[in-house]
Amino acid sequence: MTLTVLRPITIKARVTEGLKAKMTAELRAGAATLDEELQQLDVQVKRAQLSAQLSPQQQMELRRAVEYERARRLEQKAEIDARIKDVAQLELGTEIVQGSVQGPIDVGVGNDWDAMMRVEILLEDGQVVAIREG
Repeated sequence: MTLTVLRPITIKARVTEGLKAKMTAELRAGAATLDEELQQLDVQVKRAQLSAQLSPQQQMELRRAVEYERARRLEQKAEIDARIKDVAQLELGTEIVQGSVQGPIDVGVGNDWDAMMRVEILLEDGQVVAIREG
């Protein structure tokens, strides 16, 4: 008798110039999105300040909320900048974990459970170059 169960599969990528460029571009796109959000916050604050419908207390609460959101986004941007530096320092040829997926496997009496659960897929520039088990 066998059963089919799901097992975690680690996805790794071999560091290449192409991978570094792709990761850097994705991070820079995230930073650009945060810059746009910061600009939108500024526009929203100006609109609210021009509106005579806000009491001084409401204006103060709005400023606090905006400053909180601004600080949060600036913190996220600093994290992205640090990750860009980390990507630049990755050594070519090393393997990095990019995530995991679930995959089915047939399990039978007498199988080595630990070995069955250790599986990874190695990518190089988006192509599968190895499947490692055990």
